[in-house]
Amino acid sequence: MKNLCVITDHYPYTRGELPFILPELAVTHQYFKIHLYSQDRQNKQEYVPPYGIAASHLNLTPSKMKKLLSYFRYSSQKIYRDEINMSHPDCPKDKLKAEVRNFLFNAETLRCWLEKEGCFSDISNTVYYSFWYSTGTMAFVLEKQKHPEMKIATRAHGYDLYNERQPCGQLFKSFMDSYIDLIGFISRTGRKYYLNHFATHNKEAYKVYYLGVPDHGLNPPKEQNVPMQLFSCSNVIPLKRVELLVQAISRLEFPVHWYHAGGGESLEKVKTLCHSLLDGKKNIQWEMPGAIPNEDVVRYYQQHHVDLFLTASQTEGLPVSIMEAYSYGIPVAATAVGGIPEMVNSGTGYLFSANPSPQEIAEVLCQHYAASTTQRASLSSNARQLWFNSFHDKKNHEKFAKALLNL
Repeated sequence: MKNLCVITDHYPYTRGELPFILPELAVTHQYFKIHLYSQDRQNKQEYVPPYGIAASHLNLTPSKMKKLLSYFRYSSQKIYRDEINMSHPDCPKDKLKAEVRNFLFNAETLRCWLEKEGCFSDISNTVYYSFWYSTGTMAFVLEKQKHPEMKIATRAHGYDLYNERQPCGQLFKSFMDSYIDLIGFISRTGRKYYLNHFATHNKEAYKVYYLGVPDHGLNPPKEQNVPMQLFSCSNVIPLKRVELLVQAISRLEFPVHWYHAGGGESLEKVKTLCHSLLDGKKNIQWEMPGAIPNEDVVRYYQQHHVDLFLTASQTEGLPVSIMEAYSYGIPVAATAVGGIPEMVNSGTGYLFSANPSPQEIAEVLCQHYAASTTQRASLSSNARQLWFNSFHDKKNHEKFAKALLNL
């Protein structure tokens, strides 16, 4: 059986990629002997990977002197100079140099640790896979310069793909591109963006492999004479614009119950806004319990009818939260950003504009509230069917696992 060395940012030492990677591991462990290498610096491992999968975490802490000496060394290296001379128009030169140095240093530190851990001891029988197209991928690429026979795969999501998601844009993408054997994009939109910005040549390595979610059954049917049930699930951070949902819901005149699952830096600020705008309205009930485990989200979907899933995110890759709602047969109302238009259409829900006003969102909610029973049933059926056709975890991860195996 081949080995699969997987680099994550956090899981299993902290939650991180847990909702995205667990369904994938459920399939890939059948094809590979897997070892997870987490870049999380936390010493305590919070989660135990299933299926007997081994896990290690980055435990090298280079001295400040070593870091400083590395920075001096980079200035004479072609790889550093070439990246500095790449087009990064929105980043001041000094900041760009610092970002490039840090990226190189973190990747090289990771490479050294992986070497120490024995990750490169059986290169001919191993596939090297970074769950994010970032420093983990670069660590593999640096090693591949010594071992051209290495097989490298990576996924590309959002923060690791779009220039606007990084302070100086994406670094070393065109450099890494020529060394990577497979790039698994989570959306067609992401693949198109990459081809326009970073691809160095036409090759079969650029593939779309959707993520997916398991089948936990259908959402229970709606009871009579209950408020419209709205559900949203995301971190409460500026990027997710949860405050737009609060402002939109405050405009509704019919009975509504809104539940938001997720915590974050803006949680208290948004809860204060809820108290200000929603508490005085007798037709509106709301709950914001903060971050909750994914199993509690599953339990909520299984026990409570949801009329509509909401997101007003400013940017996205291809949200697993929408896949999850679809799996229960729940229609979705979402912003037309990133890969979301690949998922949401008039047959499965509603698309807001990329920068919707609270009034625009409120009008969509009113439209769904006024929809007939037949229209709602059609949206629900289509949502479930789209999940089965495109976002069924076992089918999607089976394709990806076989692609890795064939490298």
